[in-house]
Amino acid sequence: MPRIKFIVDHLGKYKLALMILLAVTIIYAGINLIPNLVISFLIDNVISGRPVSDGFSRFLNDILGGTTYIREHIWLVAILLVVIYFLVALFMNIRQRLQGDVAENLCENIRDHLYSHIQLLPYAYHVKIKTGELIQKCTSDVDMVRRFFSGQFAEIFYILSTAIIALLVLFNINRELSLWVCISLVIILIYSYIFFKQVQKQFRLSDEQEAVLSTNIQESLSGIRVIKAFNRELYEIDKFIKENEKYKGVTLKMIHYLGYYWSSSYMIALFGILLIVVMGVFEVRAGDLSVGDFTIFISYQTTVLYAMRQLGRILSDFGRLSVSIDRLKEILEEKAEDIHTGLTPSLRGDIYFDHVSFKYDDDPKMVLDDIDLKIKENETVAIIGPTGSGKSTLVSLLSRLYEPTSGHIYIGGTDIKEISKAHLRDNVGIVLQEPFLFSRSIMDNLKIIDEKVSDDAVYNATKIASVHDVINGFERGYRTLVGEKGVTLSGGQKQRIAIARTILKGSPILIFDDSLSAVDTETDAAIRAAIKTLNGKMTTIIITQRVASSKDCDRIIVIEDGKITQTGTHEELCAQDGLYKRINEIQSQIVTGEEVR
Repeated sequence: MPRIKFIVDHLGKYKLALMILLAVTIIYAGINLIPNLVISFLIDNVISGRPVSDGFSRFLNDILGGTTYIREHIWLVAILLVVIYFLVALFMNIRQRLQGDVAENLCENIRDHLYSHIQLLPYAYHVKIKTGELIQKCTSDVDMVRRFFSGQFAEIFYILSTAIIALLVLFNINRELSLWVCISLVIILIYSYIFFKQVQKQFRLSDEQEAVLSTNIQESLSGIRVIKAFNRELYEIDKFIKENEKYKGVTLKMIHYLGYYWSSSYMIALFGILLIVVMGVFEVRAGDLSVGDFTIFISYQTTVLYAMRQLGRILSDFGRLSVSIDRLKEILEEKAEDIHTGLTPSLRGDIYFDHVSFKYDDDPKMVLDDIDLKIKENETVAIIGPTGSGKSTLVSLLSRLYEPTSGHIYIGGTDIKEISKAHLRDNVGIVLQEPFLFSRSIMDNLKIIDEKVSDDAVYNATKIASVHDVINGFERGYRTLVGEKGVTLSGGQKQRIAIARTILKGSPILIFDDSLSAVDTETDAAIRAAIKTLNGKMTTIIITQRVASSKDCDRIIVIEDGKITQTGTHEELCAQDGLYKRINEIQSQIVTGEEVR
């Protein structure tokens, strides 16, 4: 039922189209069986001269002018068959068009829902999920739904309708033979069901291994620069070959299952047909079955039995469909992040970390331990500390990418838990350590925060980020296209464009998450000097490893092992024994070329 609900929920306005499709399929199945009845009427009543006994034969006899007239004008039967086959073709066309409409619109709705939901999932989900697996689910699994509803779904109803109509006709002709036909159908159905249960697990294994393969490809392509730099091409090739071998193994096993099913079910169907042929011959010889009716039995049983074999294939695809829907539901059942509910106050004011602690769900160690910190409005604060000390986590909590394990964070006296996440993130601008640029023009990347922002505002932001002249130096200037992830730009150029983009946002709180480390010290100083001109307009937090980036700040916070160990100005901290003084001495000696003792 949950899987059916999943489909119904995503059909939207095409629920009616699906109902029409089913009706058209049933009509198509019925019309497709008529030619055999016409041929039986021609053999038994027109050619052999047997009296007209059943309702359908009487109907044909009446509309075509009687058996004598038909025998003299046999071409009437040919015209009737042409009309019937024209109707078959017409309903087949309508059926195919409806199948396409339903399948494509269903999958469009699923894709839209998936993409929207993924965008709204918490940051913590994206950190733990493998991108390749997510992509595989959103492509292969959605395509499995599309393929099933573009063909097999309506085929189920066609097969069932054909079987029911055919059996009604056959029972009207000869009950004993019809019972044997039913037994053959039941055997095929039971066999198909057993196969469906057995093969479902193999479908899941194949899909899961395909996801592993997709992840491998995605990671390799994303990290191709690292692979080249460390000469790891052969290692990655070997790794891919091993995963591909596993995928081939589980998929071949699934194909072998299908091969076994098709061959064995074919034999069962043939034995069923042989049984009816032998019994039908005796019935005809005894005069209990006409040649025309015998022809109907053979043609109908062949049609229905082979259709039931096809039903087995559809049931196996239904197994794959079930797996795909379950995998899609796994994404949609993840709780989306509510980014709109909450207050929307002015976020100009002091920032206060009130005894904040944080640890990840899968790690008992505290990343931040009892942080008690107040940052004044419009103050520029540097946060410095060793790698893994919790600096970046601190600002992630400020934008509510994560929630504190304990304690509270206030901006302007308002607990940020009460503030709408969308409003909070609109007012907290972050320049990340690893900037991301889209494969668009530089201007498009800068205006991604607001397409209506003026070019003059863009130029002002790029001047502050010391990148305006660099951009104008390109042949196409701001219309220069950057490659995927900004690959055509240097690391420093990407970082400065990312800085300009965040400055352009005009947030009252601006955070540099170790983002100045990608630019040289001269550019770093120029950017900080330009940002100083914005003092009085925004609160600035600079996370850095460089003393040079922090020395001019109003205050410097030193974090070690998740705890604040020092706070003060550059001069005050240099006068104290501690981590900051040691870092300053080391970096000063490196800059002046002195040997570190």
